[in-house]
Amino acid sequence: MTRTQNSFFNYITSLLYMLIVVGLNFVTRSVFTRQLGLSFLGIEGYFTNILSMLSLADLGFGSAIVFKLYKPIEENDRPRILVLLKLYRKAYLIIGSVIFGLGLCLIPLLPKLVKDYYVLSELGLNGVFVYLLYLFNTAGSYWVFAYKSAFVQANQKTYILTVIGYAITIANSVCQMLALIFFRNFIVYLCVQIFFALLQNVVWAIVCDRKYPFVNDKTEANISREELKEFFKDCSALFLYSACAVIIGGSDNIVLSALLGLNAVGIYYGYSSIRQAVRSILYTFLTSIQASLGSLHSTGNLEWSRLGFRVVNFAAVWIYSIGAIGVAVLADEFLPLWLGDASYVVTSWNYNGTVIPTPVAVLVGIEIYIIGQQNTCGIFRNAMGLFQQMKRRPIASILINVLLSILLVPYLGIAGCVVSTIVAGLTTNLIFDPLIIYKYALKTSPKAYYLRNLLYKAVALAAGAAAWLICGRISLAGVVGLLLRGCVCVAVPSVFFALCFCRTTEFRFLLDSVKNLIPRRT
Repeated sequence: MTRTQNSFFNYITSLLYMLIVVGLNFVTRSVFTRQLGLSFLGIEGYFTNILSMLSLADLGFGSAIVFKLYKPIEENDRPRILVLLKLYRKAYLIIGSVIFGLGLCLIPLLPKLVKDYYVLSELGLNGVFVYLLYLFNTAGSYWVFAYKSAFVQANQKTYILTVIGYAITIANSVCQMLALIFFRNFIVYLCVQIFFALLQNVVWAIVCDRKYPFVNDKTEANISREELKEFFKDCSALFLYSACAVIIGGSDNIVLSALLGLNAVGIYYGYSSIRQAVRSILYTFLTSIQASLGSLHSTGNLEWSRLGFRVVNFAAVWIYSIGAIGVAVLADEFLPLWLGDASYVVTSWNYNGTVIPTPVAVLVGIEIYIIGQQNTCGIFRNAMGLFQQMKRRPIASILINVLLSILLVPYLGIAGCVVSTIVAGLTTNLIFDPLIIYKYALKTSPKAYYLRNLLYKAVALAAGAAAWLICGRISLAGVVGLLLRGCVCVAVPSVFFALCFCRTTEFRFLLDSVKNLIPRRT
């Protein structure tokens, strides 16, 4: 199949997969909160974030090795592929062990990291045991054949893994809900999650073995010392990018638990779940085309790479605008319907008797749009192997985000975390990442990119305002009203972008690509 066809199948299957995952996650969370309550939701969010920090031990190794695989896969260089997979397998075994070791070292610090750690014992939980379960789940994902699924993805065949993921995800969610309903036990719920996570890796490895039997061939060759040295330079740079994404994404719950307590984490978990669900669905578009972009860039055709970046950037802005507008307009209406309690909606914060407006839903919508542009640049940066250029930029993002969170949360509450993420993205990623891509990969000026994206933001803002006004005139309540307003949030930005950019090269290229994927009768 062509790169476009591979990308299309990857996208469609990944999108359907994420819709299933997100839908089942929301149903499971609804059962979770009704069976166990707000405090347990805060516990899950907090421990998940701590372990996401430990995953930084990955050092960006996965992205670096997948980039190295693009060219030998394109040239069908099996000896080279085997050498890289050998390195990949050894590295992931070491990384999983390092994560587990670092996690054990954090156990004595748990009471100091959580403001109301005593709540765990009041809920009948052993905090250390719960933490160890989360730790094993994280480390186990590296120990159990992770490198084989990455090889399938590098071959632009992600859709094969995705189809298998459907069944495992459905089984996992059903078993978790049954565990919650019949046992009402948090530990049983976690054990089910761990079992299916490991099972998925095993099944994916079996599929890889059957489709590419040569991956199990032994090789005595090793990567050269010079190349290994360069490789670890890439990893060190990728570590900073990974640290930026993980810390910015995971520090919110840690800051909230330290300053406001586990209940604040539980309340924020509603918004963060919506944000993560929307981001996961939208991000499938970018991840489904990464391997194709890497394959295209390996050919050395600059004109096609430039056009590809412009088209993908335009498509991503369009898609993320729909998601951002939907969250900003609908999140506060959706939360009570989902979790059964209006207390999960946050529109203001009381600071020393002064009520400060904090529309968290609108802020999360803006954050989704900003992160969409960051993710677009990140996908191209990885596909083009731009790992070491501007590697200190993530340090600035981390510092701005964490420091602002600590400063703003006491004054703005939950909204302080979201504002800090928005400011960090605007002042670092959206300025410097395009510079890296245009200077080192596309080899042309980025001025047109910045101007285009200012125009995209203006159109998205106008579409958001129009959607907000139209939705405000819809009087229907409940699920039917929510679905109707959701259709408005999809249709309005789509009409705005189609009308404003129908004559551009990017729009016409997308339209032609879609037409070429539609089978024609002879």
